[in-house]
Amino acid sequence: MKKILLWASLPMVLNACQMEPKAAFESSAIYAQSHSAQVETFSLDSNADIAGKVALPVMHQRQQYWLLTSEQQGLLLTDQNGKKLAQYPGNFELLDRRSDVQIADKTWDVLATVDNESGDALLIGLDWPARQFSVLQRISHASSIEALCLQTLPQGQTPQRNIALVMADDDGMLTQRIVIDGTQHRVSNVLLRQFVGVPQVKDCVVDDDSQSLYVTEANIGVWRYSAVPEAELTRELVVVTAQQGILSSASNIRLEGEVTSVEMLADGSLLVATPEQRSLWHIDSTQTNRPQRIEIKGAQEIESAHVISTKQGVLVGLFDDKTGLYQQAVLPLAVTRQSPVASHIKTVLPIAETQAVETSGDAADDPAIWLNRLQPHKARILGTNKKRGLNVYDLKGTLLQSLPVGRVNNVDVRYDFTVLSKTFDIAAASNRSTRSISLFSIDPHTGKVSYMQDIATGLNDVYGLCMGQMNGQYHVFVNDTDGHFEQYQLETEGSRISGKLVRQFKIASQPEGCVVDDDNAQLYFGEEAKGIWQISAAPNKSQPILIASLNQHFVADVEGIGIYHVDKKRYLIASSQGNNSFAVFALDDNNRYLGSFDIGMNLAANVDGVSETDGLEIIASGLGDIFPEGLMVVQDGRNIMPSHNQNFKLVDATPLAELIRSWRNDIH
Repeated sequence: MKKILLWASLPMVLNACQMEPKAAFESSAIYAQSHSAQVETFSLDSNADIAGKVALPVMHQRQQYWLLTSEQQGLLLTDQNGKKLAQYPGNFELLDRRSDVQIADKTWDVLATVDNESGDALLIGLDWPARQFSVLQRISHASSIEALCLQTLPQGQTPQRNIALVMADDDGMLTQRIVIDGTQHRVSNVLLRQFVGVPQVKDCVVDDDSQSLYVTEANIGVWRYSAVPEAELTRELVVVTAQQGILSSASNIRLEGEVTSVEMLADGSLLVATPEQRSLWHIDSTQTNRPQRIEIKGAQEIESAHVISTKQGVLVGLFDDKTGLYQQAVLPLAVTRQSPVASHIKTVLPIAETQAVETSGDAADDPAIWLNRLQPHKARILGTNKKRGLNVYDLKGTLLQSLPVGRVNNVDVRYDFTVLSKTFDIAAASNRSTRSISLFSIDPHTGKVSYMQDIATGLNDVYGLCMGQMNGQYHVFVNDTDGHFEQYQLETEGSRISGKLVRQFKIASQPEGCVVDDDNAQLYFGEEAKGIWQISAAPNKSQPILIASLNQHFVADVEGIGIYHVDKKRYLIASSQGNNSFAVFALDDNNRYLGSFDIGMNLAANVDGVSETDGLEIIASGLGDIFPEGLMVVQDGRNIMPSHNQNFKLVDATPLAELIRSWRNDIH
């Protein structure tokens, strides 16, 4: 059994019901040594009948102020000496803040609190020039809100920032909502996700730089979640109390009793309050420095602690639950704000999404785009549901057909296939239920998809698939999870279609996504844990060549692959599943890596971003006014806003084409 330190790393995966911490910890685990420090406190001038919970120090135009919550007096703004400057009546305890938020043509400080009378969360704007509070929004919640915190959500490399509100309730649930639409500069109320949190929650805080959510569980410690809405639902126990069996020979550096408050410092470290010890604990999130206990002399029961950095040190506002008084202290901490690492990933936005697939869990997988050459705006999207069959959608994402043919994984399309003098378009899908290739006809006038037949393969676990159309011949490339590839040439036998096995080859580990460049007779495929390979699509004895290895930007798993044409040049796009992005390679420039992009949240269209993509398809053909430079369709592994079964997102290729042109110009 591993020894657990004060700053532990214990990944916990969220299942459909709950996340459970490890049952026991090593009793002999020893904390690293640290030093205690004592600080004097002094009371704020205006303490009479406040009885709230939060004393939040703020800076505005180089002046220090206080924001206070009160059960009797409501929300208060005071100067640094406690003189009242503004008041909003009510009964409040909780409070969090984000500054310099543009709403319409005005800049506000946005405050989040809970109305103890109604139980609603309130979004309140502070107008600094007018010294006035105004209610921006009231949000009802089914259960009692025990903690709340604000979060600033980046939108790629754009200056716009959305603001989310995280609420933790007494049912142990965490709810995340967009409350400020930073693109349109307006108040919003969009449910992002709701998931299992912790019981006996006391406090929460979001580190905007790392997009980490910290939640205190009274007698356990502090949990860390990813605050990214599209992130996998996991958690870590990062601060552990002595009640969990962790003992120490150095009694002065042991957390004891409840953890009631967690605060984020400018350098990403944490400040944790333990009332029974009359102490604050400074905990370095990098795990490189030892935890430090700071005894607060004069405090009896620290309920909350909120900070700002000053030239004198870290100024902390405290609420003493025993005395009902607010206090302040300067902590002997040297805090240097770390500049966040700039992301290299650009962002494009989806403009539509398909209806969710019928089955839950990891179900949607790979799309194909069928071009209606007579009426391009009536193109169709074919999307696999690998638990049920093949779906057909229009360009608005409406489900038109659902064909329950089995666990089809990948799908591809080609045109003008003829059987007995009847010409139609054809789709092929890898069918894991029958270990076969399922064939479908597509009516070239209406886009109606019909199941035709299966072609047996020699593979044990049919997985990835793509089609090629070369020299008048139609080929299907299908692979196995063990690395085997088979290439079949489609041939007609009366009214039936047969598959002639014309080539086999194998790679070392699991592949999936692949695409054929028909004009150049080249097959590109991904090896999930290695990179992208190229091989002749002709059935010869050529060997695959690795053209793009995984690196710090292009990370496993390699999944969907597509070829996009911009200004008569070819660009390969591959999903980099591990960082929820898409890598772009210039095929006509020695397969040069150009850059990566992700697909962000489009609040105006009410479409969430994209995460953990399996399959993708992209075409350069214009599909009417909505998609003038083509369409990209991607599978979305976590469909939120609100949470639902998986689906496919539709992206206008125009901004992607512009992005590729900019990358190309930067290089040359």
